Amino acid sequence: MTELIEQVENLAREFAARGATAGTLEMHHNAVSGYGARAHGSIGTLMLPRKWPDTAAISAAVRAELGVDKDADDLVQMRLRVRGDSYEFQYRCQSQHYENELGWDFTRQVIRDPTYRYPGHAVPSPVADENPDGRPTDPELVATVADLVREYVELRSRQDGHAPQLGAGITEAEIAAAESRIGFRLPEELRALYRVVGYDDDDRGLLAFTALQPLAIIAATHLNDDIEVADHYGAGTVGAWRDSLFADFGRTVLESWPHGVVRRISRSPKWVIIGSSDRDVTAVDLDPGPIGVSGQVIEFEPDGLGAAVRRDDSVLAMLRRTVESLRVGESAFEYYNAEIADHPNMHAYLRGAGESVAELAGAIAVQSLTVDGRDSFDAAELAALPLLRQLEVRVAESVRLSVPHTVPLEQLRLTAPRIDLHPLAGHPALWDLSLSGTTEPVRISPLATLPALQRLDISEIEVSDLETVATLPALRVLVATMRQWRLLRDRDAVPAGLAAAQLVGDAAFGDEIAWAADLGVDPGTASLPIMRGTL
Repeated sequence: MTELIEQVENLAREFAARGATAGTLEMHHNAVSGYGARAHGSIGTLMLPRKWPDTAAISAAVRAELGVDKDADDLVQMRLRVRGDSYEFQYRCQSQHYENELGWDFTRQVIRDPTYRYPGHAVPSPVADENPDGRPTDPELVATVADLVREYVELRSRQDGHAPQLGAGITEAEIAAAESRIGFRLPEELRALYRVVGYDDDDRGLLAFTALQPLAIIAATHLNDDIEVADHYGAGTVGAWRDSLFADFGRTVLESWPHGVVRRISRSPKWVIIGSSDRDVTAVDLDPGPIGVSGQVIEFEPDGLGAAVRRDDSVLAMLRRTVESLRVGESAFEYYNAEIADHPNMHAYLRGAGESVAELAGAIAVQSLTVDGRDSFDAAELAALPLLRQLEVRVAESVRLSVPHTVPLEQLRLTAPRIDLHPLAGHPALWDLSLSGTTEPVRISPLATLPALQRLDISEIEVSDLETVATLPALRVLVATMRQWRLLRDRDAVPAGLAAAQLVGDAAFGDEIAWAADLGVDPGTASLPIMRGTL
């Protein structure tokens, strides 16, 4: 213990000597994958120009204290909090997984209702065919795919000087076993492809922009969020991403282009992921939008950023495009990228007083707008954006929140020195509101007239009528500071229907534990050791 105490105290004294009065340093270390750190408060400011601390040395001392082998493939997590002339240090060691929480956000984020999800983010329940179809794959389609694959191999061999590495096709029995696990029959074109090719690891290969996963892995990971599964097969194969209520982005699901081709949802039990490339995954969609086609190929980011995009009508269409491009010496990958580049931009930006909403190009397709660098902004301008769902406004002086009720705005992030919420009253669609930047208290009583408001972040403002929070009819997620949470508790105004809660700002480790306990949740840190000292 002496070595750990000395290292922690020296680190705390170093920050105090450099002028840190409050803040937290979070660190993690693993003997195999390395280390990392992040800082908050005045410690964060001091860390910018200097070298990060020796996490290996502190980690070794933690391992020694816990009796863990110094070379074990475990993840050591540590955090140091400095406040005035005192400090506290907490640590833990856990098995290494790719999905490990590297920071300590979990101590300030509690889930009271694990079934709750934001609009458009419902967790898909597995579905199954009522009358399983036992027919074998159409032999003519298998022959067509085999001819295309044969030509692909010839063209790539000629182009690269060697044959592409494709897995051998699988049997009807193996396809049927995978479908039984997934719950339904796969598109005939995909079945035919697997009869000919078992897998393709090249994400610029047979399917142009995505690798093709083995069907057995697809079946094992379909709709599976389990970190053990992800750790075994790899993050890109997980059948459905972990849809966090505390994510900084991706909370609002945007509409794909063309509108109506893909359903406006974050995921579906009938989106079957077949491959991945970079940050994106590719799936066949058997639950399309009203103008889509069953079996269409879509692409999306598993973290929920952006909308799912239709890439082609079917796996067979993609295969044909790949071969046709090779015939003329072109790239199918570039073809598909160029096609996406032609889509109208769903994101728009207004910077400075000289730009207006009315002058935005492709206004009919804009779903996300950022307004920055203005002295003032009148939300009445938004009438020109009939599909706007996300809005972020940062103004220097004033904002008028007269959002037309015909605009389907769902998420608003507002930073302004003065905020009057009365013009926002009664908006039918707004369900996610974050407020910041004010120099005077904000009255939030108008929010009680918002029928859809489910998430509210007041952690960066002072609220004059804080107890109003308890009257918000649809509120499920609240983000607030320790002071605000305590006032709500003391005034018996903590919303009874909260599904999740988040604590923001400085707080002692013990106060975090007590906050979670007040909400009826064990954050999992009450049993972790805490070292405390004075400087």
